[in-house]
Amino acid sequence: MAVTVANADIYFNENVLHNEEWVTADEATKQRALNNAKKQLYRIYKTYNEVSKPLPDEAIYLQALWLLRLDDAVRKAEQGVRSVSVSGITVTLARQADFIAPEVVLIVGRRVGRTVL
Repeated sequence: MAVTVANADIYFNENVLHNEEWVTADEATKQRALNNAKKQLYRIYKTYNEVSKPLPDEAIYLQALWLLRLDDAVRKAEQGVRSVSVSGITVTLARQADFIAPEVVLIVGRRVGRTVL
């Protein structure tokens, strides 16, 4: 099955209980999320390629959902911000955010150095 918005819609409707971020997104946002997820995963998991050893579609779908779920504080953490203050309320970010969805790591494996475990 190809990684398309239509196929992702089917996957999320049939397999993901908490799918609100995907379901409420417009078509253009869904497509951008899929495009970004695909690019991120192929950059990180270099043992995979789109022609002879493609990533599982499920991994791309779940990474796209992960990207849609990122709130502003997490995006700032990815850029190295340690704390955010608004109207006297401060949120301290303990560590840098994970770039890959935990479910994707379970499907594809953990990247260590140049290999995937």
